[in-house]
Amino acid sequence: MGPRRARLLVGLLYLALFCVVVALDVSAAEGQAWLRQAGGWGLLAFVIAFALLQPLGMASHLFVVVAALVWSPWVALSTSWIGALAAGCVAFGFSRYVAREFVQARLPGKLRPWDERLATRGFRTVLTMRLLLFTFGPMQLMFGVSRVRFASFVAGSALGLLPMLAVETFVGGSVVEWIWPGSGSQP
Repeated sequence: MGPRRARLLVGLLYLALFCVVVALDVSAAEGQAWLRQAGGWGLLAFVIAFALLQPLGMASHLFVVVAALVWSPWVALSTSWIGALAAGCVAFGFSRYVAREFVQARLPGKLRPWDERLATRGFRTVLTMRLLLFTFGPMQLMFGVSRVRFASFVAGSALGLLPMLAVETFVGGSVVEWIWPGSGSQP
């Protein structure tokens, strides 16, 4: 199987997984109950769903608030952090595997110096962009087609995601619980 077919297969499998998850049509109460009862498997399922669905456009804020409504704040924060970091890696890896060669071959001369800076100052750039744009989908894809090193992407993301995740975990879940009483009630 050639690289082009492999890329198409990866894209189709990803799309099929998304369709299956959407077709399940689980209510919020059922989802919360399952995540709590499943223990470690619920945490793992949450991280996998976050990692695979956020790059497809599902808002990371939704995942973070759901975690805050299901688990204690520290468990919700750590689980959301792992999920957001994994989602960033999925988006980065997908765009790097599928589109990097194409984009790099067609990158206009005006953008080449910026791409070079991403290669040499990747951590600082990724950290700054994460602090400003959190999990903005096109940004994650852009880093994948750029010359940013994967290690710089992961380190900058790991640190840059924490402030927003902490605010959303400790405040977001409380706000949702205040607006819709009984919607979360962590154990």
